[in-house]
Amino acid sequence: MVRMRSTIAILIALIALVIYSNWLVHHVTQTMVLQLEEIQIACNSQNYKEGTAKIKELREYYKSKEHLLALFIKRDYLGSVGVSIWGLSAYSQQENLQDLNSEINKTKAQLMVIEHLFFSML
Repeated sequence: MVRMRSTIAILIALIALVIYSNWLVHHVTQTMVLQLEEIQIACNSQNYKEGTAKIKELREYYKSKEHLLALFIKRDYLGSVGVSIWGLSAYSQQENLQDLNSEINKTKAQLMVIEHLFFSML
């Protein structure tokens, strides 16, 4: 009887971990995609100061969530996203608008790949 209770407790804990990891990965990637879109809108509207501020917000958000994502996603994938995010501020000027849009689209694609890889393993 004790084994059965222990087995059920472990099963419930694993199910809770799967549900939490699902929510976490989806929520974080979607939030970051939305933030990237806000950066793109601000810079395409010639509001580069707001775009730069939003890039800083995105960096802070990513920094706060990276350790949680690392529990479920390989560091290689997270590292490439981090490099892309940290490089965005170099492009937040008028003369680099096309490069910024390209980098934002690349970063969004990387986030979608991370989300796809995570959910394809479940």
